[in-house]
Amino acid sequence: MKKRKSNRTRLVGVRLTLDEYARLEDKCSKTTCRALSEFVRHLIFNRPVTVIERNDSFDKAVLELTRLRKGLTEIGNNFNQSVKRLHTFNQVLELRDWIANYESERMLLFAVLYEIKRQTDKIADQYLQ
Repeated sequence: MKKRKSNRTRLVGVRLTLDEYARLEDKCSKTTCRALSEFVRHLIFNRPVTVIERNDSFDKAVLELTRLRKGLTEIGNNFNQSVKRLHTFNQVLELRDWIANYESERMLLFAVLYEIKRQTDKIADQYLQ
């Protein structure tokens, strides 16, 4: 048997203070409910509400890794541009300039890789505690 979906036609109004409404929205934001009305219906009809537990240190770690990933993408783009330019060189002097530039890019890459290693070690230490 298929469950028949019915349109909701009745409206229930409840007056709340700004503080009460903020607390209600805060509780709703920590659940899997997509709308405040869905959350309130779950509460009224005693349906289970799935609460999402957030790990603050994990969230910070994800933000840091996102920043580091952006840095790696920028370095990768610079490296690809350098290699494309290498294929267009005709003289030895241009090649020497490219090598000097490559060395600075390589040092930057290693610095970012070291930072990624340091951050992942830090995250692993936090997670294993």
